[in-house]
Amino acid sequence: MNNSTKKITLALLTAAFTVGAAGVAAAETVGAAGPGNAGELCHGKDGKGRHGERFQRADKNSDGFLTESEVGAERWARIKVADANNDKKVSRDELKQAFKDGKLGRRHGPKNKS
Repeated sequence: MNNSTKKITLALLTAAFTVGAAGVAAAETVGAAGPGNAGELCHGKDGKGRHGERFQRADKNSDGFLTESEVGAERWARIKVADANNDKKVSRDELKQAFKDGKLGRRHGPKNKS
């Protein structure tokens, strides 16, 4: 391999790495518990998996509930429909049920047309 080929190979590998790293960062940003992703941060199985982790991050006092002070007014306006017992806090189970009932939209995947 001559010097010119080595430089081109190194440049291509660097570009591939940069594009790959940017793609991972973009995917994490889109899936993060940021504004507009209220439903994404909420549900999970037994607090495990990415949804459970998002719920735990949003649950700042680790009491198992999300409140307006923890998620902010904008997100709270979207998820408060899940507050089944009107205690001004939303549990992971309440959010899961709200998704199931269609109160918070689809969780993921194509809509079942049957």
